[in-house]
Amino acid sequence: MKVDFYAKNILIVDDNQINIVVLKNLLEEENYTSIISATSALEAYDILKNNNIDMILLDVIMPHIDGIKACKTIRQNPDYNHIPIIMVTADITDETLAKSFKAGANDYINKPVNITNLKVRIESQFMNIHKDALILNQNRLLAVNETVQMLAHQWRQPLSTISIITMGISIAYEFDKLTLEHLNKSLDNINNAVQELSLTLDEFRQISDIEKSASLNNINDTINKSILLTQGRFESNNIKLYTDLQNQEDILYFPNELIKILISIYTNSIEAFTRIPTKTKKSIKVSSKQNNTFSYIKIVDNAGGIQENIISRIFDPYVSTKEKKNAVGLGLYNAFHILKGSMNASLKVTSKGSKTSVTIKLPTSKYKEKIKTYPKIVRTTYLNYNL
Repeated sequence: MKVDFYAKNILIVDDNQINIVVLKNLLEEENYTSIISATSALEAYDILKNNNIDMILLDVIMPHIDGIKACKTIRQNPDYNHIPIIMVTADITDETLAKSFKAGANDYINKPVNITNLKVRIESQFMNIHKDALILNQNRLLAVNETVQMLAHQWRQPLSTISIITMGISIAYEFDKLTLEHLNKSLDNINNAVQELSLTLDEFRQISDIEKSASLNNINDTINKSILLTQGRFESNNIKLYTDLQNQEDILYFPNELIKILISIYTNSIEAFTRIPTKTKKSIKVSSKQNNTFSYIKIVDNAGGIQENIISRIFDPYVSTKEKKNAVGLGLYNAFHILKGSMNASLKVTSKGSKTSVTIKLPTSKYKEKIKTYPKIVRTTYLNYNL
């Protein structure tokens, strides 16, 4: 996998100008062409605001704001918390490294800097970014197929209704029994079915929009909308749906992103049911609850459970609960990172016997101030996560 990353913007942050010059020369000798420098954390923050930075080489020991505090601050800002950070330090004690990684560093390199070591670590981080981009593009292609399938299920009933009505008009006309009253009533029913088709299309278009900022919404409303968009598939697969939605206060989150994740979880359960004996009473239960700190969504199915050797790796990319021919394994990987990165939420999957439980935990009051401070969170996500 060949990637051209030599023109990417690399930010060097070090209070020692000599160290900056040495690092810059080493990088330029390796054909990196866009290198920016800062001599303090505050200067680095300003550069991040005004430049598209692709990587940060961050000194640990600096006056006023050290590298560990700077790394933590960068990670708390969703506008650039995705940027890989490599700590550059002479202190490689376990304590310092532990603090660096806890603050959000991706890697480290010790001083004096070895160019081969530096080159390998920089390339490794850029390759990881490239891999994530490939995963996202693959998911985008798969989304088209899933969206068509979802629309097909939602459109099947109104299209069948239109077909039956038009056939009834034709038969009545053939036997000379078509009255004006019959025709008008049939046309009204056709119009109602067309309106239902249009409404469904509008709903899918809405949840496909990319949200640029969070908004105040009710978790139960989001759950109900996700169920409405998939109820045709529950019915066609003879799955009984139960809900237990407790009272919820509005909280800040990304409703369209959450709907996509919920639909994806339902889809995974529906497909899992196809692999169990037909006599099984299929059921999915969706429940919600809320306290002063968190809102919870829990989805439980009895579709056969997940194997122990898979559930331990369930959030890894390309790990799938499906049969190999249908497996992609990006679903929970993507859902986990979207919830964590965009909403500071978490995702937990457990399985016991024939039952699998998926729990989504979203922060309530504590997250409101953070999202108001950094509203420009953009996540490109798609309907199909292929769990």
